[in-house]
Amino acid sequence: MPQSKPLSIAITGNIGSGKSSFCNYLRHEGQRVLSADEIANEILIELAELWRKRWGDKVFCDGIVDRRAISDIVFHDQKELDYLNSEIHPRVMQRFTEELAKSDEDALYFEIPLLFEAHLEGYFDYLVLVTAPRSVVLKRLEQRNPGQLENLKLRLDRQMPDAEKAAKVDLVIDNSYDLPHLKNEAKKLIESIPNIM
Repeated sequence: MPQSKPLSIAITGNIGSGKSSFCNYLRHEGQRVLSADEIANEILIELAELWRKRWGDKVFCDGIVDRRAISDIVFHDQKELDYLNSEIHPRVMQRFTEELAKSDEDALYFEIPLLFEAHLEGYFDYLVLVTAPRSVVLKRLEQRNPGQLENLKLRLDRQMPDAEKAAKVDLVIDNSYDLPHLKNEAKKLIESIPNIM
């Protein structure tokens, strides 16, 4: 009996873990990966008038939604963050559901940085966590974003710890090593799909 829809695989990991590199390797191997952040950014722009009603013209720059201005508001106010998420998350999941419904792939991958923080884990068939030791993560973040390490540490500290996430997933990818190792881990995941299904 043919499978009615693809296996839905969520890829998550804290900032600096290497989840985006892992997802890029999946794409390089011909897999389809949807990015929650990319879709959320599209929705953010589409809902411009909603943000204007909530926060006024201060969240616009030259008539376009200013993501940084919104980030500044919600980063310091949990109530505003909850409001933003309540508008964005259901719409992201709606897009995911639509893509799953029309996909003919064996597996469809979803890159979702805040999978557990947004309580979205129940929507997926298989959960993958990309992780690395904090010392390695901080070194990567410093190299990638010079001068922003303190802000990034704050963001990292607000995310659920890796150890807590690792207990909730089906597969943990240890990204302590080099990029060829990570690429090989992506290939291994693809090869394991028939066994997961």
